[in-house]
Amino acid sequence: MTLQRWIAAGALLAAGVIGRAAAAAGEIKTWTERETGGAPTYCAEGVIDAPPAEVWKLVSKCSDYVKNMPSISASKELSREGDESTKFTTVCEVTADVPFPFSDLTSVSRATLTVDAKSGNYAREWTLIRGDYEVNDGSWHLVPVDGGAKTKVTYRIHIKPKLPLPDNMIRSTQEARLPQVIQLLRDRTAQPR
Repeated sequence: MTLQRWIAAGALLAAGVIGRAAAAAGEIKTWTERETGGAPTYCAEGVIDAPPAEVWKLVSKCSDYVKNMPSISASKELSREGDESTKFTTVCEVTADVPFPFSDLTSVSRATLTVDAKSGNYAREWTLIRGDYEVNDGSWHLVPVDGGAKTKVTYRIHIKPKLPLPDNMIRSTQEARLPQVIQLLRDRTAQPR
């Protein structure tokens, strides 16, 4: 491993430790599920002080991920079809900002989005169509809490890039970003629209 890669790996490991400390302070739970397909699934869960419909506006529109999600350098929606009040699909292209010296990673994925207006539950589940990954799938699940005034958000991502990144670098990067995903949703829903 080159000196630059060691430096990048060290920075990511430090970010992972800081991210875990921030998670405890902000009551954001993170965990890793067992490995399948050569990669584990990374998970985050936290409560957002906004109704599910408000949080849904942020997670259902992949074209806005560049401003609503951490470490996304580009995002666009390629297609959307179906009934947005119950169930629909989207195809999205998203580019993740990867630390130097590695190249950014782009994926095109198909997502199924489900809205249950009666219960207030929302779900977005995606799978990889093509891109710079061997595996890139995951989900968002939004459930109302406190009578619908708040939202419990559960985020899962199962990811394995085609780049020869060390497993510990992928793990530390994901562990650092997980709390950021929930915190950014908190920040964005707190802003006036």
